[in-house]
Amino acid sequence: MSYFIVPTNNCVFLICDCDMPLAEMTNVWREVQETLAGTNQKRVLVDVTAFQTSLDMKELFDLAKLFWQDFPESGRIALVVRWDQTRFAKSLEMLVRTVGIYLTVFVSEEQAEAWILENAKDTQPAEEFAN
Repeated sequence: MSYFIVPTNNCVFLICDCDMPLAEMTNVWREVQETLAGTNQKRVLVDVTAFQTSLDMKELFDLAKLFWQDFPESGRIALVVRWDQTRFAKSLEMLVRTVGIYLTVFVSEEQAEAWILENAKDTQPAEEFAN
C-alpha cells in the first residue's frame, strides 16, 4: 500500500509513501472523502513529502479539480511538502483557492497540524502516527 488514511477526532491524515499516478490518487481521494463523510470531518492533512516527481500543468489542474470535487463546504486541507516541492504546491494552492477550497501548503508537519486543528470544535491533540 502506498498510502495510509488515519482518521482522528479532529481531522483525517493522508500519508502518501511514494509517487502515485493521478488515477490512483483519484481513488485514494475518494476514500478520504468517504472517511470524511463517515466521521463528519471537514479537515484533511495530506503529506506528499515522499513524492519524487513533479506534475505538469495538466496534471496540476486535474489534481486541483480532484481536491475541489465534493469537498465539504468550509473544510480545510493542509498539504505538507518538501522545500523543493513548494513551487508546484503553491500553484496548486492558488488554483484550489480560486474555487473556494481552503488549502494551505506547509513544509513543516507540525505547523500543518497546528493550522489544520486551529479553531476546530472539540479540539483534542491529534494522535501521533508513524512515519
